[in-house]
Amino acid sequence: MPRQNKCSLACSSLFKTPRPLRSGPTRQAPALTSRADVQTYAGCQGAIASHWQGDTRSVNIGKVSSLHIYPVKTLSAQRLDSVCVSPKHGFPFDRIFALAHPDRDFRREPSERLISGFHVLTHNSRLAGVRTHCDPETGHFEAYVQEHLVLCCDILSESGRSQFEKFFAAVLDLPDDKAPKLVHAQCHNYSYLDSSSCHIVNLASVRDLSERAGVEIDPLRFRANLYIDTDDPWVEFEWIGGELTIGDDVGVGPFKRAARCAATEVNRVSAVKDIPIPRLIKRFYGHTDFGIYAAITKGGRIQPGMPVALSAHPEGIIHR
Repeated sequence: MPRQNKCSLACSSLFKTPRPLRSGPTRQAPALTSRADVQTYAGCQGAIASHWQGDTRSVNIGKVSSLHIYPVKTLSAQRLDSVCVSPKHGFPFDRIFALAHPDRDFRREPSERLISGFHVLTHNSRLAGVRTHCDPETGHFEAYVQEHLVLCCDILSESGRSQFEKFFAAVLDLPDDKAPKLVHAQCHNYSYLDSSSCHIVNLASVRDLSERAGVEIDPLRFRANLYIDTDDPWVEFEWIGGELTIGDDVGVGPFKRAARCAATEVNRVSAVKDIPIPRLIKRFYGHTDFGIYAAITKGGRIQPGMPVALSAHPEGIIHR
Protein backbone atom coordinates (compact mmCIF):
# COMPACT_ATOMS: atom_id res chain seq x y z
CA MET A 1 0.00 0.00 0.00
CA PRO A 2 1.44 3.47 -0.88
CA ARG A 3 2.70 5.58 2.01
CA GLN A 4 0.07 8.25 1.49
CA ASN A 5 -2.80 5.80 1.86
CA LYS A 6 -1.30 4.37 5.03
CA CYS A 7 -0.96 7.85 6.45
CA SER A 8 -4.53 8.73 5.54
CA LEU A 9 -5.83 5.59 7.25
CA ALA A 10 -3.71 6.25 10.32
CA CYS A 11 -4.95 9.82 10.63
CA SER A 12 -8.57 8.77 10.11
CA SER A 13 -8.30 6.27 12.94
CA LEU A 14 -7.28 9.02 15.35
CA PHE A 15 -10.80 10.41 15.24
CA LYS A 16 -12.01 7.16 16.82
CA THR A 17 -9.33 5.63 19.03
CA PRO A 18 -6.70 7.66 20.92
CA ARG A 19 -3.15 6.34 20.89
CA PRO A 20 -0.49 6.64 23.60
CA LEU A 21 1.99 9.49 23.41
CA ARG A 22 5.15 8.85 21.45
CA SER A 23 8.03 8.15 23.78
CA GLY A 24 11.11 10.31 23.79
CA PRO A 25 11.83 13.96 24.58
CA THR A 26 9.71 16.74 23.19
CA ARG A 27 10.34 20.45 23.22
CA GLN A 28 8.36 22.08 26.02
CA ALA A 29 7.04 25.54 25.32
CA PRO A 30 7.06 28.31 27.93
CA ALA A 31 3.91 29.03 29.91
CA LEU A 32 1.10 31.07 28.41
CA THR A 33 0.97 34.79 29.11
CA SER A 34 -1.47 35.73 31.86
CA ARG A 35 -3.54 37.99 29.59
CA ALA A 36 -3.15 37.46 25.89
CA ASP A 37 -4.06 40.68 24.17
CA VAL A 38 -2.43 43.67 22.54
CA GLN A 39 -3.06 45.92 25.55
CA THR A 40 -1.14 43.60 27.84
CA TYR A 41 1.73 43.43 25.37
CA ALA A 42 1.85 47.21 25.11
CA GLY A 43 1.73 47.55 28.90
CA CYS A 44 4.73 45.30 29.45
CA GLN A 45 6.84 46.97 26.78
CA GLY A 46 8.01 49.61 29.26
CA ALA A 47 9.54 46.99 31.53
CA ILE A 48 11.09 45.20 28.57
CA ALA A 49 12.55 48.44 27.23
CA SER A 50 14.04 49.27 30.65
CA HIS A 51 15.58 45.83 30.94
CA TRP A 52 17.15 46.09 27.50
CA GLN A 53 18.00 49.82 27.58
CA GLY A 54 21.14 50.38 25.57
CA ASP A 55 21.28 46.74 24.47
CA THR A 56 20.88 46.45 20.72
CA ARG A 57 21.74 42.76 20.38
CA SER A 58 19.70 40.82 17.87
CA VAL A 59 20.12 37.69 15.83
CA ASN A 60 18.66 36.56 12.54
CA ILE A 61 16.22 33.71 13.08
CA GLY A 62 14.85 33.13 9.60
CA LYS A 63 13.11 34.80 6.70
CA VAL A 64 9.63 35.63 5.48
CA SER A 65 8.31 32.79 3.32
CA SER A 66 4.84 34.05 2.36
CA LEU A 67 2.14 36.58 3.23
CA HIS A 68 -1.62 36.00 3.22
CA ILE A 69 -4.90 37.69 3.98
CA TYR A 70 -8.41 36.26 4.21
CA PRO A 71 -10.73 39.09 3.10
CA VAL A 72 -13.81 37.01 3.95
CA LYS A 73 -13.42 35.23 7.27
CA THR A 74 -13.37 31.42 6.82
CA LEU A 75 -13.08 31.59 3.01
CA SER A 76 -9.96 31.28 0.83
CA ALA A 77 -6.49 32.61 1.58
CA GLN A 78 -5.10 35.23 -0.80
CA ARG A 79 -1.35 35.42 -1.21
CA LEU A 80 0.31 38.84 -1.24
CA ASP A 81 3.46 39.93 -3.06
CA SER A 82 4.01 42.51 -0.32
CA VAL A 83 2.06 44.33 2.38
CA CYS A 84 2.33 47.68 4.17
CA VAL A 85 1.55 47.46 7.89
CA SER A 86 1.17 50.07 10.61
CA PRO A 87 1.19 50.00 14.43
CA LYS A 88 -1.90 48.81 16.34
CA HIS A 89 -3.35 47.15 13.25
CA GLY A 90 -3.12 43.74 11.67
CA PHE A 91 -2.77 43.10 7.95
CA PRO A 92 -4.91 45.52 5.87
CA PHE A 93 -8.20 44.04 4.64
CA ASP A 94 -7.72 40.82 6.59
CA ARG A 95 -11.11 39.32 7.54
CA ILE A 96 -13.04 42.55 6.99
CA PHE A 97 -16.02 40.52 5.72
CA ALA A 98 -17.67 37.56 7.39
CA LEU A 99 -20.57 35.14 7.05
CA ALA A 100 -22.69 35.85 10.11
CA HIS A 101 -25.71 34.10 11.52
CA PRO A 102 -28.81 36.19 10.68
CA ASP A 103 -29.81 36.70 14.33
CA ARG A 104 -26.55 38.47 15.21
CA ASP A 105 -25.90 42.21 14.90
CA PHE A 106 -22.25 42.94 14.13
CA ARG A 107 -22.66 46.61 13.38
CA ARG A 108 -21.66 47.54 16.91
CA GLU A 109 -18.30 47.48 18.68
CA PRO A 110 -15.74 44.70 18.21
CA SER A 111 -16.70 43.28 21.63
CA GLU A 112 -19.81 41.92 19.91
CA ARG A 113 -17.71 39.76 17.60
CA LEU A 114 -18.00 36.27 19.02
CA ILE A 115 -16.84 33.36 16.90
CA SER A 116 -20.14 31.61 17.65
CA GLY A 117 -21.83 34.30 15.57
CA PHE A 118 -20.12 33.27 12.34
CA HIS A 119 -20.23 30.37 9.92
CA VAL A 120 -16.75 28.87 10.26
CA LEU A 121 -14.91 25.78 9.04
CA THR A 122 -15.14 24.10 12.43
CA HIS A 123 -18.83 23.43 11.85
CA ASN A 124 -19.11 24.00 8.09
CA SER A 125 -16.25 22.19 6.38
CA ARG A 126 -18.06 22.31 3.01
CA LEU A 127 -17.10 25.99 2.78
CA ALA A 128 -13.55 24.84 2.00
CA GLY A 129 -14.87 23.31 -1.23
CA VAL A 130 -15.55 26.79 -2.60
CA ARG A 131 -12.43 28.62 -3.80
CA THR A 132 -12.92 32.36 -3.60
CA HIS A 133 -11.18 35.58 -4.52
CA CYS A 134 -12.19 39.00 -3.25
CA ASP A 135 -10.92 42.48 -4.02
CA PRO A 136 -11.73 44.16 -0.70
CA GLU A 137 -11.34 47.67 -2.10
CA THR A 138 -13.73 47.31 -5.05
CA GLY A 139 -15.93 44.54 -3.63
CA HIS A 140 -15.42 42.32 -6.68
CA PHE A 141 -15.98 38.72 -5.55
CA GLU A 142 -15.61 35.44 -7.40
CA ALA A 143 -16.40 31.90 -6.28
CA TYR A 144 -15.26 28.71 -7.99
CA VAL A 145 -16.35 25.11 -7.49
CA GLN A 146 -14.08 22.49 -9.07
CA GLU A 147 -12.40 25.37 -10.94
CA HIS A 148 -15.68 26.50 -12.53
CA LEU A 149 -16.77 30.08 -11.92
CA VAL A 150 -20.14 29.86 -10.16
CA LEU A 151 -20.55 33.36 -8.72
CA CYS A 152 -19.33 36.81 -9.72
CA CYS A 153 -20.72 39.85 -7.90
CA ASP A 154 -19.99 43.14 -6.15
CA ILE A 155 -20.38 42.46 -2.44
CA LEU A 156 -20.30 46.18 -1.65
CA SER A 157 -23.60 46.61 -3.50
CA GLU A 158 -27.01 45.59 -2.17
CA SER A 159 -27.73 43.31 -5.12
CA GLY A 160 -24.27 41.74 -4.89
CA ARG A 161 -24.68 41.04 -1.17
CA SER A 162 -28.01 39.39 -1.89
CA GLN A 163 -26.41 37.15 -4.54
CA PHE A 164 -23.59 36.29 -2.16
CA GLU A 165 -25.95 35.39 0.69
CA LYS A 166 -28.22 33.26 -1.50
CA PHE A 167 -25.23 31.40 -2.93
CA PHE A 168 -23.77 30.53 0.46
CA ALA A 169 -27.20 29.61 1.82
CA ALA A 170 -27.28 26.99 -0.94
CA VAL A 171 -23.72 25.86 -0.14
CA LEU A 172 -24.66 25.43 3.52
CA ASP A 173 -28.06 23.93 2.66
CA LEU A 174 -29.92 26.55 4.70
CA PRO A 175 -33.49 27.84 4.22
CA ASP A 176 -34.03 31.48 3.31
CA ASP A 177 -34.78 32.54 6.89
CA LYS A 178 -31.48 31.03 8.04
CA ALA A 179 -29.36 32.36 5.16
CA PRO A 180 -25.99 33.77 6.27
CA LYS A 181 -25.67 37.53 6.45
CA LEU A 182 -22.63 39.17 4.88
CA VAL A 183 -21.20 41.66 7.37
CA HIS A 184 -18.54 44.24 6.60
CA ALA A 185 -16.14 46.00 8.96
CA GLN A 186 -16.28 49.46 7.43
CA CYS A 187 -12.96 50.70 8.77
CA HIS A 188 -9.48 49.19 8.94
CA ASN A 189 -9.00 49.58 12.69
CA TYR A 190 -11.13 46.55 13.37
CA SER A 191 -12.16 43.45 11.51
CA TYR A 192 -13.71 40.05 12.13
CA LEU A 193 -10.49 38.64 13.53
CA ASP A 194 -10.47 36.43 16.62
CA SER A 195 -7.60 38.64 17.77
CA SER A 196 -6.65 42.03 16.28
CA SER A 197 -3.11 41.19 15.33
CA CYS A 198 -0.76 39.53 12.89
CA HIS A 199 -0.90 35.73 12.96
CA ILE A 200 2.52 34.07 12.54
CA VAL A 201 3.38 30.42 11.82
CA ASN A 202 6.88 28.92 11.87
CA LEU A 203 7.28 26.54 8.91
CA ALA A 204 9.86 24.50 10.85
CA SER A 205 7.09 23.62 13.32
CA VAL A 206 4.84 22.53 10.45
CA ARG A 207 7.60 20.28 9.15
CA ASP A 208 8.20 18.82 12.61
CA LEU A 209 4.51 18.04 13.10
CA SER A 210 4.32 16.52 9.61
CA GLU A 211 7.29 14.27 10.34
CA ARG A 212 5.90 13.07 13.65
CA ALA A 213 2.42 12.50 12.21
CA GLY A 214 3.74 10.74 9.12
CA VAL A 215 1.67 12.85 6.75
CA GLU A 216 2.38 16.09 4.87
CA ILE A 217 0.47 18.97 6.43
CA ASP A 218 -0.44 22.02 4.36
CA PRO A 219 0.72 25.14 6.27
CA LEU A 220 -2.36 27.02 5.03
CA ARG A 221 -4.52 24.88 7.33
CA PHE A 222 -3.36 27.26 10.06
CA ARG A 223 -4.64 30.35 8.19
CA ALA A 224 -1.76 32.59 9.22
CA ASN A 225 -0.87 36.00 7.79
CA LEU A 226 2.88 35.64 8.03
CA TYR A 227 4.76 32.38 7.44
CA ILE A 228 8.36 32.49 8.66
CA ASP A 229 10.92 29.84 7.72
CA THR A 230 13.41 29.05 10.49
CA ASP A 231 15.82 26.21 11.23
CA ASP A 232 14.23 25.23 14.55
CA PRO A 233 10.66 24.10 15.34
CA TRP A 234 8.68 25.57 18.24
CA VAL A 235 11.08 28.42 18.98
CA GLU A 236 8.26 30.85 18.19
CA PHE A 237 6.81 30.45 21.69
CA GLU A 238 10.11 31.77 23.06
CA TRP A 239 9.61 34.99 21.09
CA ILE A 240 6.58 36.02 23.15
CA GLY A 241 7.26 39.30 24.97
CA GLY A 242 10.23 40.04 22.74
CA GLU A 243 10.53 41.97 19.51
CA LEU A 244 10.95 40.78 15.93
CA THR A 245 12.39 43.00 13.21
CA ILE A 246 11.40 42.20 9.64
CA GLY A 247 13.71 43.65 7.03
CA ASP A 248 15.12 46.99 8.15
CA ASP A 249 11.96 48.68 9.35
CA VAL A 250 9.01 46.62 10.52
CA GLY A 251 8.70 45.83 14.24
CA VAL A 252 6.50 42.98 15.45
CA GLY A 253 5.76 42.13 19.10
CA PRO A 254 4.59 38.55 19.73
CA PHE A 255 2.17 38.48 22.66
CA LYS A 256 0.34 35.13 22.78
CA ARG A 257 0.14 31.60 21.45
CA ALA A 258 -2.58 30.59 18.99
CA ALA A 259 -4.91 27.89 20.29
CA ARG A 260 -6.11 25.45 17.64
CA CYS A 261 -9.58 24.15 16.88
CA ALA A 262 -11.14 21.65 14.49
CA ALA A 263 -10.99 24.12 11.58
CA THR A 264 -7.40 22.97 11.01
CA GLU A 265 -8.66 19.43 10.37
CA VAL A 266 -10.33 20.48 7.11
CA ASN A 267 -8.63 19.63 3.82
CA ARG A 268 -8.71 22.76 1.63
CA VAL A 269 -9.13 20.68 -1.53
CA SER A 270 -11.52 17.89 -0.56
CA ALA A 271 -13.41 19.95 2.07
CA VAL A 272 -13.45 17.01 4.50
CA LYS A 273 -11.85 16.63 7.92
CA ASP A 274 -8.97 14.26 7.26
CA ILE A 275 -6.16 15.10 9.72
CA PRO A 276 -6.97 15.67 13.43
CA ILE A 277 -4.50 18.52 13.89
CA PRO A 278 -5.34 19.56 17.51
CA ARG A 279 -5.25 15.95 18.64
CA LEU A 280 -1.88 15.37 16.98
CA ILE A 281 -0.42 18.51 18.57
CA LYS A 282 -1.71 17.39 21.98
CA ARG A 283 -0.25 13.91 21.52
CA PHE A 284 3.22 14.96 20.43
CA TYR A 285 3.71 18.21 22.37
CA GLY A 286 1.30 18.18 25.32
CA HIS A 287 -0.73 21.26 24.32
CA THR A 288 -3.00 22.39 21.46
CA ASP A 289 -1.29 25.64 20.41
CA PHE A 290 0.28 26.30 17.03
CA GLY A 291 1.63 29.65 15.89
CA ILE A 292 1.57 33.00 17.65
CA TYR A 293 -0.20 36.35 17.53
CA ALA A 294 1.82 39.55 17.34
CA ALA A 295 1.17 43.28 17.38
CA ILE A 296 2.70 45.55 14.76
CA THR A 297 4.93 47.93 16.74
CA LYS A 298 6.65 49.72 13.85
CA GLY A 299 5.20 50.14 10.39
CA GLY A 300 6.66 49.51 6.98
CA ARG A 301 6.61 47.13 4.04
CA ILE A 302 6.96 43.34 4.32
CA GLN A 303 7.68 41.04 1.42
CA PRO A 304 8.79 37.41 1.02
CA GLY A 305 12.51 36.81 1.39
CA MET A 306 13.04 39.51 4.02
CA PRO A 307 15.19 38.49 7.00
CA VAL A 308 13.60 38.22 10.45
CA ALA A 309 15.64 39.08 13.57
CA LEU A 310 14.86 38.64 17.27
CA SER A 311 15.89 41.06 20.01
CA ALA A 312 14.86 42.31 23.45
CA HIS A 313 13.56 39.10 24.98
CA PRO A 314 12.18 39.83 28.49
CA GLU A 315 14.12 36.94 30.06
CA GLY A 316 17.35 38.00 28.43
CA ILE A 317 17.29 35.01 26.09
CA ILE A 318 18.48 35.44 22.53
CA HIS A 319 17.75 32.41 20.34
CA ARG A 320 20.90 30.93 18.79
